[in-house]
Amino acid sequence: MYKITTTKEKLENIKRDGYSLEFGEVLSQTFNNYQKIVWITGAGILLVSIVFLGIIIGLAGVFVGLDAFGRDIADFQIQNFSAAGIIVTLVGGVIAVALIKPFYAGILRVAHHADARQDFDFSTLFYYYKSEYLKEIVLAGVLIGICSNGISTALELSGVPIIGAIISYIILLLTLFTTPLIIFGNLKAVDAIQGSLMLVSKNFLILLGLMILAVVLSCLGIFAFCIGIIFTIPIIYSMQYMIYANAVGIDDKNELDEIGNSSEY
Repeated sequence: MYKITTTKEKLENIKRDGYSLEFGEVLSQTFNNYQKIVWITGAGILLVSIVFLGIIIGLAGVFVGLDAFGRDIADFQIQNFSAAGIIVTLVGGVIAVALIKPFYAGILRVAHHADARQDFDFSTLFYYYKSEYLKEIVLAGVLIGICSNGISTALELSGVPIIGAIISYIILLLTLFTTPLIIFGNLKAVDAIQGSLMLVSKNFLILLGLMILAVVLSCLGIFAFCIGIIFTIPIIYSMQYMIYANAVGIDDKNELDEIGNSSEY
């Protein structure tokens, strides 16, 4: 743990000296954290998934009809879209990312409260939709979404969708620390993205290994009648939280806790 007052100073220290991650230790901490948050987080993911699916089906029914929507989904290829359709798809994807980012931040908040042995409940998942961090969280989501969706769509149109998907996953890894740096480190969106790029570059292979393992473990939920994945996906977020906590650290008394104690509990 760095005895430094601000996140920017921590990042400067890490930029100069690097940081270490113990693979086994992070994995053990992740499992412990996951066991504490799995039911609330899984229920939240299920609820948000149902809401988003309802919105998509509702919009599809209004604008294109459910039958046409079903056929289009079954044969979804971006190459078949018009220029306007491609733009709408890109914009829609960016908007979806921006809307879901505060919920993702809420999962990290739940993970933090569980790790710190503080109280949390279902409403904690949606805390950042009314937080002062909302603007920066959404802005970061929009910037990352534009970059990721833009590159993947361009490569798919060029006939190399696999490369586009790989690059999208790499971008997700490179921006792994962005949201934690905003909500735990009180950084602006652009500073958080830059900080994340630096942090990931210092331990790229270890972080890649940890996140691949988390994704593989989360996919085990498919064997539990598919819906089980809703309750194994949270291990990915526990992993992301524990990586940040070990790499950067979270002060015992920080702005997140002060806001939470004054307004949520």
